Amino acid sequence: MNTLNHNRQTVTALHLLFWIVSFNIFNSFFTRGIESGYIIEDLSLTFWHVLIISNITILVILGLFIWFFKHISRWIKWSVTAVLFVVLGLAIIQIIFPKKDIIILPILLVFFIDNFLYVIIFHITVIAAVYLNAKILIVKYLSVGKFGLYLLSAACLAVVAGIMNYALFDLIIDKLFPQFYFISWFKVWELILIMVGYISVTTIVFLLWQYRQMLIENREKAVHELSALKAQINPHFLFNNLNTIYAMAEKGDHRTKDVILQLSDFLRYVLYDTSSEKIGLEKEIEIIKTYVGLQKERINPNITEIILNIEGDFSGSQIAPLLLLPLAENCFKHGIGKNKGTILIDIKYSGHQLHYLTKNRIEYRENPLNHEQGGIGILNVEKRLNLLYPEKHTLIFEKIGDLFTVDMTIDID
Repeated sequence: MNTLNHNRQTVTALHLLFWIVSFNIFNSFFTRGIESGYIIEDLSLTFWHVLIISNITILVILGLFIWFFKHISRWIKWSVTAVLFVVLGLAIIQIIFPKKDIIILPILLVFFIDNFLYVIIFHITVIAAVYLNAKILIVKYLSVGKFGLYLLSAACLAVVAGIMNYALFDLIIDKLFPQFYFISWFKVWELILIMVGYISVTTIVFLLWQYRQMLIENREKAVHELSALKAQINPHFLFNNLNTIYAMAEKGDHRTKDVILQLSDFLRYVLYDTSSEKIGLEKEIEIIKTYVGLQKERINPNITEIILNIEGDFSGSQIAPLLLLPLAENCFKHGIGKNKGTILIDIKYSGHQLHYLTKNRIEYRENPLNHEQGGIGILNVEKRLNLLYPEKHTLIFEKIGDLFTVDMTIDID
C-alpha cells in the first residue's frame, strides 16, 4: 500500500512538474505582454527576473488549488501554500501601508494580466490534447498494439487541437475581452506542430513509464521465482541425508560430525544466503561441492559413479543464486537407481563465461523435466535465466536413449 501511494505521489508530482516547465517555457520564450527587452511598465527586467516572477505566479495559483490534489505530500502542499500566504501578506501590508518603493505586487499583477493569463488560456487546448491522448488514445489503441489507429487518431487530435486553439483566441477570447487584445500569436500550422510536440512527449513518457514498470515487474517476478525455488527444495534430500547421518551415528562413524556440518552449511545457503540478488560464484561452487559430498555419503559407489570436474578462478565473480544447484539436484533425483550408471557434473569458468554440463542416466523412464513432485526442475531454471540473463545465456537439454544431458552457458558481467 505504501509503495502504491508513493507511485501515485510520484506520478502527480511529475504531472505538476511537466506543466510548470511548460508554463515557464512559454513565459520565457513565447512572451506576449513582455517586450523583447523584458520591460514591464517601463521597468527593465532580466531573463532571471521574469523566471522568478513566473514561478511565483505559478506557486500562487497552485496554492489556491493544491489542497484538492489527493496524491501530493503534505510538505509540498504546505510549502506552496506558504508562498501564497507570503504574497497575500505583502498585498495586505501594501494596502494598509502603501509605499511607492514597493513594486513587487504591481509587477506580479501586470505580469499576470499581460502575459501569464494569456499562457493559461493558451494551455487550455494543450492540456485537453495531452490528457485525451494519455487517457483515451494511448489506453484504447497504443497499449493494445493498434499502432496504425493510434497514429491516425493522434494526428487528428493534433489538427483539431491546433485549430481549436486558434479559434479560442480569435473567435472567443478576443470578442469577449477586446481590451486585452488576446489574439493567436501563432499560425494554425504552427499550433498543430506544437500539439504534435506535446502529444509526442506524452507518448514517449508513457513508453518510458511502461518500460520502467516492466523492469520492476520482471524484478519482482524473479524474486518470486527465487522464493518458489527455495520452497520447492526436494524434502526427500533432507530426509535421506538425515537417515544417512543417523546410520553413521549409530555405527559410530567418525565422519558424522563433518556430514552434519556440511548439511548445516547447505541449509544455511538455501535458506539465508540466497536472499541476495547476487552471490559469489565461488560460494555457489562450494555449495555444489557440499551437495555432491552429501550425496556421496548415501550412494553406493559400486552402482553409481559420481564425477565432479571444476576448472577456473571463480573469485571476484557473482551470479544469481540457485541456478546451478537445481541442475545438480536433477541429476541425483533421476540418475540414482538399481542399475549401474554415472553422474557427471562439469563446471568451467573462463573469460567471464560459465560453462555448466551435467549428464546422468535416467532411471525408471522418468521425465527429468518434471518438477511437480517436489523437485525444482530444469524448466524453472530456464524461466529464471530468461528473466535474469536475457540474451546472455544458452540452455540446452536433451535425452538420447537413457542418457539425459544439460548444457548451460552464462555470460557473467
